[in-house]
Amino acid sequence: MSTDGANRRKYARLDLALTVSYAPLDSSGMPTDPREALSSDLSAGGLRLMMPTQSHMGAQLDLMIYLEGNDDNPVKATGEVLWQNKISPTSFETGVAIRSMPDPDKRRFMEFVFDQMTKVVTHAK
Repeated sequence: MSTDGANRRKYARLDLALTVSYAPLDSSGMPTDPREALSSDLSAGGLRLMMPTQSHMGAQLDLMIYLEGNDDNPVKATGEVLWQNKISPTSFETGVAIRSMPDPDKRRFMEFVFDQMTKVVTHAK
């Protein structure tokens, strides 16, 4: 039986480059040191980010995900760093699980992911 990552995933993945603002949360839950990253993998349960800074496993992040064509109203979420690989001195590939998201943002995010997946399936035919 195969145990590779693709078979363990709960959600389908999309390879989308979206701008994501992130800020680590301090011990009181307040965001600190905001930065920007690009997504390179996206699902309903999390995203892979190309971050300019190193983070530690379990770090909590305040996220603002800018959906294509909607820069004025990002989706807000809280995420947790699950893994990180150093790609270069200034680039860290980082797996982030989405831990919470307000219901209105969750609806928008899920609609966006579904619409993007529909486009991928339509183009594959």
